[in-house]
Amino acid sequence: MPSSEQPQRATRRVLLATLVGSAVAAVLLMAIGWWLAGLTPRWYQPVDSSNEAATQLGETAEYRLAEEFQKIRPADQVWRLRIPEDAVNAWLATRLPQWLSGQGVTWPADLSPPQIRITPSGIEVAIASTELGDRIGRLCLRPAISGEALTLPPPTLGVGRLPLRMPFALIHPWIEDAISNVGDLAFLADLLRGEPVAATLPLVDAREIRLHTITCEPRACILEASTSARPGG
Repeated sequence: MPSSEQPQRATRRVLLATLVGSAVAAVLLMAIGWWLAGLTPRWYQPVDSSNEAATQLGETAEYRLAEEFQKIRPADQVWRLRIPEDAVNAWLATRLPQWLSGQGVTWPADLSPPQIRITPSGIEVAIASTELGDRIGRLCLRPAISGEALTLPPPTLGVGRLPLRMPFALIHPWIEDAISNVGDLAFLADLLRGEPVAATLPLVDAREIRLHTITCEPRACILEASTSARPGG
């Protein structure tokens, strides 16, 4: 009889050790994940909205983009525009609040101005939230043009330096609700739902810009486009 109980005791000890080890490993993983989520991404360096050089760069970037878009060009000419991330970040930090104000929208006080990083893999948008203990939320986007439509494959969501990417569906309703109040950004709601939108930008006159390609390279985004009369314009 004692001999039959020994294997059972050994089995129970193995099971108990396995359960304890699994519990310890799970706690360690959660602790490491929480720690990584609280770390600031190495590339995240917010622009000071009161910095004079950043203000000048943001204004110049806005003027230059408007100038390039409004140029008179032959309808069959495909032109190219390079948009550097530092110019975008300067605009986001110094001009975005005023632009939103013109749309009747106030940027949430608990959120930092967004900052982007452009790599060949796409565009990463980072925002710090005081409600999350100043943790940095990261939204990874990969815009593309297929035929005559602009598409956005399902984005992924990250926090801090946590390498795990989470489904964008976790915050999709909140973002869609926020941008629905900004008329000029209404098309983003369709993109975030996975719906394609026309790859065109109407101009103030009877013309439109048709986007042909969007290419991401280190620290810049390249647009190839053409300008022509709007159908029925």
